[in-house]
Amino acid sequence: MDSSSLSPAVSPNAGAEAVARPISRWSGFFQFQLTFWGLFFVLRALASARIYPEYFWTYMGPRLAIVGAFAAVTTLVHWVVIQFPQWTPKRRLWLTLLLCGLSLYPMHVFERTLTFAVAPDWPSERFLDYLSGFGWVLLAWAAFYFALDHAREVRRQAAALSQAQALAHAAQLKMLRYQLNPHFLFNSLNAISTLVLEGRNKDAEGMLLRLSRFLRHTIDTDPTLLARLGEEAHVQRLYLEMEAVRFGDRLRVDCVVPAQLNDCLVPSLLLQPIVENAIKHGVSQTADGGRIAISAHENKGRLILTVENDGPPFAEPATPLGVGLRNTQDRLAAIYGEEASLTVSTPPGGGARILFDLPLRR
Repeated sequence: MDSSSLSPAVSPNAGAEAVARPISRWSGFFQFQLTFWGLFFVLRALASARIYPEYFWTYMGPRLAIVGAFAAVTTLVHWVVIQFPQWTPKRRLWLTLLLCGLSLYPMHVFERTLTFAVAPDWPSERFLDYLSGFGWVLLAWAAFYFALDHAREVRRQAAALSQAQALAHAAQLKMLRYQLNPHFLFNSLNAISTLVLEGRNKDAEGMLLRLSRFLRHTIDTDPTLLARLGEEAHVQRLYLEMEAVRFGDRLRVDCVVPAQLNDCLVPSLLLQPIVENAIKHGVSQTADGGRIAISAHENKGRLILTVENDGPPFAEPATPLGVGLRNTQDRLAAIYGEEASLTVSTPPGGGARILFDLPLRR
């Protein structure tokens, strides 16, 4: 059976990503490191070429070592910070600034040692001078790092929210679908019991076989999936065949679903509670029985489904339909939002007409 997955984030025909992948705290960090410290190396090299061109190539090795040390220190800072995922962003920012500040003096000593090894006559630089000259580098790194960490946290929360919404949506659809099955099963078993009590054992056996086929279909069908309209019409014919055993000639069925609409997608077992109520409040209420009409047609890019009976008229449609109508309305809202509607009316000759106006999905 062709079907399409449902999700709160996309329309029913498009499929869904029901579960978002977790975002690692290392995701994008190494790319950020490479970009930031690569740019810092280029800036230092350009500054050296302008101010001390005679040391440009001589100091290239130590320059690479210094930038590598900066990258290693900030990677260590990152490793420490991610050990406290439960902390607030503000606390993680202060921890980042503290660790960067504490690493400035060791970096000053390391750079002074490399400088002395390459140029022994180079004047010794005081820590305060180093702090004013290069302290901004780690502060800038901390600011960019915090922005990256905050963006990652926002993405993580968005992914968690999307996952929770997807799970809640699927649970809601299953709950609404499975509320209908016990109601239908009770009615069917009650009808079979009545046939047995009347001595119509052959009819009861036939109804049991049809019930078995129907239940197998419902068990094998995922309530969070859309199903082909042709398949849904076939399922309703199975159900009406069971009821025909009970009602005999009192039940007249007219099911018209054009072949060109068979591949249209609808919620699985969408018509079941409506057809069931049409029999309960129509056919079973009169000695002569009645007619159940199921039809489908396309209208301006919309799929129109109609279920109608010719039983006694009613003034308050929500009362006799009860849980079936309420669940159907809730399912449509969960799947389509405001894109679908369900209308209940009384035809001129009496009975009830339930009209579904759905998006046409194939």
